Amino acid sequence: MDNRYYFTDLKNDIITFFDREANHISRVRRCNVGDNIVAFNGDGFDYSVEITEISKSQVKGKVIAISKNRALDEPKITVYLAMIKNEALTDTIDYLAELNVTEVKLFKADYSVANIDNQKLEKLNTISTQSSKQCERATIMKISLINKSSIKEDALEQKNVFFAYENAVEKIKPFSGDFALIIGPEGGFSSDEVAYFSSFARTISLGKTILRAGVASVASVSMLKAVNNAR
Repeated sequence: MDNRYYFTDLKNDIITFFDREANHISRVRRCNVGDNIVAFNGDGFDYSVEITEISKSQVKGKVIAISKNRALDEPKITVYLAMIKNEALTDTIDYLAELNVTEVKLFKADYSVANIDNQKLEKLNTISTQSSKQCERATIMKISLINKSSIKEDALEQKNVFFAYENAVEKIKPFSGDFALIIGPEGGFSSDEVAYFSSFARTISLGKTILRAGVASVASVSMLKAVNNAR
């Protein structure tokens, strides 16, 4: 949505947009004082804003209404994604944000060929923010790093934990509540990893073909959401 903008500064019902967002409002969209736009800051609410001031580096607006974003009614989704190559990972982050995934936690698998540093992590979080604008969600999908050995304890905080595995035979069945999902790298999981993840997560099949990590992420989240009766 082109008329939707991210903000971090709110004081006395006045929102101030800076840098990229201010430029988009004033120069790309060519909004004027008195125009109405929609803003969000990741708290789950949509802010209706009337523009009150446009300067060279900032745009200010007064909040005229606040409403709960409809995407909040969906379950919390955590995806544990093995590190994959840059281009594939960038696209996958974009798609998962559009699917309203709550958080992506990246880990180094035995067959991962990529490494994620703090600079790359910052770029991925920027992509997540921009994707949130476009798909009209009002929360921002968080992206962080996690050690593989910590996934079990972390994932079991969710009501349901699934492990997408190419040799699994169990089909996805209806369930309810928040869920976590584990997705491997392009080279698949090692035998040790299969044993580890299978010890605490339900293995699920995504079909009879081998899917790339990005496709597997999107397909599995979509399938699980389709049978989830959380709300």
